[in-house]
Amino acid sequence: MLDAPPLAPARPRQASHSNPAASAQNPSSDPTFSLLLSLPRELRERIYTFALVSPYPFWWPAPSTPKHNVALGLLTANRQVYEEAAPIFYSGNKFLFTHPSDCNIFRIVASPFSENITQVYFRIREKDLRLWATYLGSKTKERSLKADLPKLRSLWIFLRCGTMGLPPVLQAQVQAVQNALGHQFPQPQSQTGNDDESSNADDSGDGNQLPPPPPTHPLPFVTFTQGHQPHGHHNHPPAPQPHFHGHQQNVLPQQLAHQWPQATAPAQHQQGGHHVHHQHHHHHPFYHSFLRWEREMGLENLCCSLRDTRPVDADIKIVCIMRLPKPEVTRLVGLYPQELAVDRNGDARTRFRKLYEVEVSLELSGYEIGQN
Repeated sequence: MLDAPPLAPARPRQASHSNPAASAQNPSSDPTFSLLLSLPRELRERIYTFALVSPYPFWWPAPSTPKHNVALGLLTANRQVYEEAAPIFYSGNKFLFTHPSDCNIFRIVASPFSENITQVYFRIREKDLRLWATYLGSKTKERSLKADLPKLRSLWIFLRCGTMGLPPVLQAQVQAVQNALGHQFPQPQSQTGNDDESSNADDSGDGNQLPPPPPTHPLPFVTFTQGHQPHGHHNHPPAPQPHFHGHQQNVLPQQLAHQWPQATAPAQHQQGGHHVHHQHHHHHPFYHSFLRWEREMGLENLCCSLRDTRPVDADIKIVCIMRLPKPEVTRLVGLYPQELAVDRNGDARTRFRKLYEVEVSLELSGYEIGQN
């Protein structure tokens, strides 16, 4: 029938010029087109941050770990991407150096955009303390913190103060002294007269021996703290210590004169009259006793070296790390619960307190005996 509609069109329909699928393929024919660069600058910077910033510090010279999982290949895309992304890479990441020359050389061999570094970690060993103090206090353009890191905003210094432990042959003797001290420490005000000096002598035998000192030999810790008493009438020479009783001198060998628990000696040694009054106003005996010892080792010099060279708005913190057997860390936390906070790894740390405008904290890092 002629009036019936056809079952199919007589001829195929011409393709529309407004077909979106065909239009989407047009930019790909331009070799200079970049989908990334077609985005607004704000979005591109967020992409750069997501792809190039790691939660872990970049350690230079680089160790094998950790893996940062950042897209460094993005910096090789083209010149525009590199110039936009490189400043974000350096300003957004943290960098860790273990020697002052490492930081200085890194700035020479790295990109000029490395001047944008804002966050740095320094790991300092005691034997390198003088080198670091010289570098941090330098004002020269060729080699100084101020010249190498002009945009520094956050500096964390991890000062390794050494590892303390005893040979196995002394562990039994030390344990006996620790047990005795455990009963004496909580009530220091109840001890008077010669008993005070006796407990101070016993404090020197707590199973944790300091490593050999840096180039200048410091005073024994208990003698050093006595020399800083207000009235100074206990300023004895380093050795022997005359106020020790004869039977106490035989408790442990002379090499234990540098033991860590002597940090509590000032609190116990100040007895009677005005000394007790001063003790009650000493709110942080553990922390301040440590500072008295560590200043002799170089902490004070390190803080002073930053006084004239630190950026005005930079946040600078120093963490003094002391390695102790884990049982000893637990014991000290029990003795000073108000001063030491324990983290998830079992290490204990004091609060940060200012020393010459630098925030300083003490960390006690525990290790298993026999794995030192």
